[in-house]
Amino acid sequence: MSSLTAVKALDDLDSVVAITDQVEVEALAEVYRQVHAHDLHLTDHQVPTVEERLRWTIDAPGFEAALGYVDGRLVGAAAGCPLPPETLWWRDLTTVGDPDLGIEWPGRTFAVCEAFVLPEYRRHRLGIRMTTELLARRGEERVSLAVAETNTRVWHALQRTGFDHVGDLVPFPGWRSHRMLVRALPLTRQP
Repeated sequence: MSSLTAVKALDDLDSVVAITDQVEVEALAEVYRQVHAHDLHLTDHQVPTVEERLRWTIDAPGFEAALGYVDGRLVGAAAGCPLPPETLWWRDLTTVGDPDLGIEWPGRTFAVCEAFVLPEYRRHRLGIRMTTELLARRGEERVSLAVAETNTRVWHALQRTGFDHVGDLVPFPGWRSHRMLVRALPLTRQP
């Protein structure tokens, strides 16, 4: 199942956001590697591989992605899935102020597991558009995502859109520390 949003001009280019539950792992991995070309030497981008992470997300019940295209070329994605009650998403989270934060039930949390846009399209708000259109369709109570602590550009942008920093964690052994962020859904609701 997929749907397209209206085509919008992006500096005289046609851009489309497609919401889908069907994606090509190899195509997404290729864009991911272009986006993270300068950081591919880091463990964060090697173990597990991006293909493994994408397959885990795609295979999860309720998976959905927003794919961004400019002039027919795939240039980015925002993808995630609902968290099941037995999730490991919150394991090893530090500085938890709310003891119930990590308790999950069906319909509580949609996790954005991957979000990336080719560098040449970052200043055009395509990443925000993909994320907003993906989350606008979700029925969960809240959304969560993790951002590497060194990714200050995305960290500050998410804070401006109502995400709260709820703690830090290392998603996989050897990775950099990530900031865990949460905000209420729908996006029109004040956090």
